[in-house]
Amino acid sequence: MYRVMSIEIVTYANKSQGMFEELVNNEFVPIKVLGWGTEWKGYTDKTKGVLKYLETKSDTDIVVFLDGFDTKVNKKPDELLNLFQKCECKVLVSKDPELMGGPISRTIFGTCNENNIANAGLYMGYTKELRAFLEDTLGPKCKDDQVNFNSSCAKHPGIKVDEDEKIFKNISPRDMNKESDAIFVSYPASPGFSRYTRAFVEYTQFVYIHVLCLLIVALAVFPRYKTPLIGITLGLTAFYALVADKSCTI
Repeated sequence: MYRVMSIEIVTYANKSQGMFEELVNNEFVPIKVLGWGTEWKGYTDKTKGVLKYLETKSDTDIVVFLDGFDTKVNKKPDELLNLFQKCECKVLVSKDPELMGGPISRTIFGTCNENNIANAGLYMGYTKELRAFLEDTLGPKCKDDQVNFNSSCAKHPGIKVDEDEKIFKNISPRDMNKESDAIFVSYPASPGFSRYTRAFVEYTQFVYIHVLCLLIVALAVFPRYKTPLIGITLGLTAFYALVADKSCTI
């Protein structure tokens, strides 16, 4: 077990949005903000920002990352170190709430370990191992950090998913009223037009073939709906070809 030198909690945000003010002005612990005022170029900005910050830390320091727009500090993190060390891992990632259901979420993101999907919004670890993991997630051409998190997870045996959700808890929009005793609670994919629009652009690449096959089957089974089904098929294909991100599948 490492002799921990320090624990620091960081987030990445280039502007105030969502739950940012509540996070940085929480009553329990200071939050260091990375990336403030920079131009947003994509999800890998967060990873690059954290990696740059890790260069200033010792190998045995612990750094906790919290999503800047969806997260709140739920209680004083007095037990954070004890809970982390009980996990017997070098890097701990939060468990994804599987917003789109298990099969679809696994089709898009893959899994980290023990059939759990890692969520890229909340994670922590020792600087040395966290640096190695994050650098690995930047290797693929895929622009989605969560896809890369789950893809890289299997390559690093020191990584675990917070399955008990005592440190990190991601709550889906359908469970917004549920309470949690976790130290850090996040509400990923909170309702919003920009979020849903972005999701269509980013995730169509993973389900396009599946939906297209269903539409072809529907054309054969329901010939009387030929005109609207062909219209939907052509519209989906045009969206995929002209608008959708394809960095993770091509």
